[in-house]
This record gives sequence, C-alpha cells and structure tokens, in this order.
Amino acid sequence: MNRWVRVGLLALGILLVNMASRFITWKFKIVDESQLTKLDAVLIGLLAVLVMGATAWWAVRYPFPRVFGDVGLAVLLGVLLCLTVAPIAGGQHPFTESFGTLVAEFVLFTGIIAIFGFLAFGAVVMLGKDWKSRSLRRYQQNYAKRPHRTVRG
Repeated sequence: MNRWVRVGLLALGILLVNMASRFITWKFKIVDESQLTKLDAVLIGLLAVLVMGATAWWAVRYPFPRVFGDVGLAVLLGVLLCLTVAPIAGGQHPFTESFGTLVAEFVLFTGIIAIFGFLAFGAVVMLGKDWKSRSLRRYQQNYAKRPHRTVRG
C-alpha cells in the first residue's frame, strides 16, 4: 500500500472517531457533565488504541524518522480535520469558537494523541522489535557466524 494512503487512512480514522463522538453527543442530547466525561474518556481510549496500533505497526517496519514523520503528519491532519470538519457531525459550525479556543483544542488534542504514539514507539523499542533493533540483531547473528582470523603476535 502506498505510504501516503496509510497516512491518510490514519488521519481519516482519527476524524471518524471524533465525528462519531460528536454525533452521539448531538443525537442523544448528552449535555450532562458526567456523561460527557465518560464519552470523552471513550473517545481518548479509541484514539489511543488507533494511534498506538498504527505507530507500533510502522515502528516494526520502518526507521524512526519515517515513523515520526508519517504518524506525526497523520495526527496533525486528523486533528485539523477534527477541528474543521467534525463539528458538522455534531450539528455545529466549525469556527464558532474563538481563535484562542481553537488553538488550545489543537494543542491539547495533538499533545494527547502524540503521547500515546510515543508510548507505543517506546514499547516497541523496549521489546526490541523496532526496525533498528532488528537490524542490529541480524548484524550480530551474521557476525557470530563468520570465522574470525586469529591474531599473530
């Protein structure tokens, strides 16, 4: 699959999870603060699973700069879509809030999702399953197989 298709699918997944949350809030008229908190927790949990899964999948196959770039771009695109397109699913207009609120939501949303991405990457590295650790392990195994020359002194 094309590299940019994967990035787009992850961004689309982030958007769809957010749109579903906004739609449920709108259609079921959830305005109680405790219900909104529960729905937000489910939203963050779903986004965490989505981003952690994608990050772990990419970390096994590609080096860190590519993982960072691809997942980072997908998160930025997904969050921008969540702030511009997703409010329509909740029966609202995208830019009704102030610019400061929009920036605060962007930073908070991006930060939370990025933390989960870094946790997933860290877990893959700790397990030794990332791209770099696997290539170093192959090098070590190939080096151990070769006959070594004795040093004459």
